Amino acid sequence: RALSTAACSHIRFAWSIDPFFRRVDCGMPKDKDATRTVFEAWEEGEMLRLVLRDRATIDPAVMKDILRCLDLLDPRGLHPVMVEMENLVRMSSEARLLLIRACRNGHRPVAYMAHDLPERIQGEFFLRHHQPPFPFRVFGFREEAEHWILGQRAMMSFSLS
Repeated sequence: RALSTAACSHIRFAWSIDPFFRRVDCGMPKDKDATRTVFEAWEEGEMLRLVLRDRATIDPAVMKDILRCLDLLDPRGLHPVMVEMENLVRMSSEARLLLIRACRNGHRPVAYMAHDLPERIQGEFFLRHHQPPFPFRVFGFREEAEHWILGQRAMMSFSLS
């Protein structure tokens, strides 16, 4: 297992590449001294996975790093994304505005995993009020989300050919 780091602004991403599982992990420490990450993102088969960790606070700097990380993992934007929020994740209004602006030109399908009611409300609010130009759906179960992503991936492949 190879390990390297790449600096992005004032934050350091930790990268590890596992050639056997074809998995690339990237995470961002919560602060300079912490080993716990605010988010993790990796490529898993034909999709990208993004997990926002317990009690994470997503501010504009973190949101920029999340978007950069996804672009580094999939520069052409061909892979759908499964977003999973763990408990008590908070997103600042500035980070939410940045996400909305970044999503205006997006085309990558996003499956949003909502494990409990507050997360589901956040996802449904985003869908109804911001009407993203890309396929976006809120799910309660991983299997449903993965099935939907496979369908979206097939449609993307068909439209590209």
